[in-house]
Amino acid sequence: METETAAQKNMPDFTALARENVAQMPPYIPGKPVLEVQQEYGLDKVVKLSSNECPFPLPPGLGEAVSKAISGCNRYPDAMCRHLRTKVAQKLGVYESSLIFSNGAEEGIRLIAQIFLNQGEKTVIPTPIFDAYSTATLLMGAVPVKLPLKNDRIDLHAILNVCEQDRDVKLVWLCSPSNPTGDVIKKQEMDAFLARLPRNIMVVLDEAYREFITDDQAVKTEDYLNSDPRVVGLRTFSKAYGLAGLRVGYVVAHPQVIALVNNVKLPFNVNSAALAAAEYMLDEAVFAAKHVALAVSERKFMRRELCNRGLSVPESQGNFLFVKLPDSLQLDGSALFHRLLPKGFVVRPGTAFGVPGYFRMSLGTREDNVTFLQEFDRALP
Repeated sequence: METETAAQKNMPDFTALARENVAQMPPYIPGKPVLEVQQEYGLDKVVKLSSNECPFPLPPGLGEAVSKAISGCNRYPDAMCRHLRTKVAQKLGVYESSLIFSNGAEEGIRLIAQIFLNQGEKTVIPTPIFDAYSTATLLMGAVPVKLPLKNDRIDLHAILNVCEQDRDVKLVWLCSPSNPTGDVIKKQEMDAFLARLPRNIMVVLDEAYREFITDDQAVKTEDYLNSDPRVVGLRTFSKAYGLAGLRVGYVVAHPQVIALVNNVKLPFNVNSAALAAAEYMLDEAVFAAKHVALAVSERKFMRRELCNRGLSVPESQGNFLFVKLPDSLQLDGSALFHRLLPKGFVVRPGTAFGVPGYFRMSLGTREDNVTFLQEFDRALP
């Protein structure tokens, strides 16, 4: 038997063998799991406010719907998600041919990158923002061009300037409401942006938090399926519908784009249990409505409370807030994260987005939010 030293000596250089850029790509760091925090600190209750998840337990009938689906798991699921596609199409008022489903919205991000990006081409990414756009870009050997936000909003004018000057730009990643700031792009802004955008550039509009929007001027993908089919929308059942653990997302786009997605997606990318759960939750409209109402109420309450404490908090249309800690505190988001953990609260430090002076927090129940504020006050220097 080879010794460990000999085995190591014969070990190939996997980094050199890997696809270019893979070794340099930072891995996604998920929010700290509840069970891990409970075990680490001996806590009975942990309030996870780091992953923009639903704070409610799911309706009891969901278990029965999933159980029925599991009994047929010896068969492959419907690759085209036909029943779910029909229901979503009716809800959005679009043709079924404009929809295709994915393993969470993040798979949709990867699929769009695989379809449209060639080696050396460029994408424009406002930042700070969800890191999946950059990861998908790098994986295809393309180059992310990162542009800072302006007053906590995506700067469409700066994006246009880059797109008009650089012929290598192939795709623009947008998010509305944007993660982590919660701002939305107005339809009027999007119309003006698309009117100037060079015709050979695609636009991805990630609307994972669409259901939480109360601004009736906010953009939505459905408005562009015919008028400007370069716009490709992404949606998910992970947020408003509470199915983060089952991974169901979908792409909303012109049928020709959907056909391309169908060419590259895995044949059975959404499993039978997830399909059954998504259909059930779509029909069970009361749950999502209750969740959305909670988020809308609590984001107003929590923003007011945090601003009253001298913190800067952009207005949010999502189920989360992005909070800037005053420089005078000499406390960054990571330090706050570690101070709150032993108290049973998990937030997302701004280091995850490249802005250490911030933290992002999901919106819990009023009881949990009030308790959070009490522990937050104690955690301050």
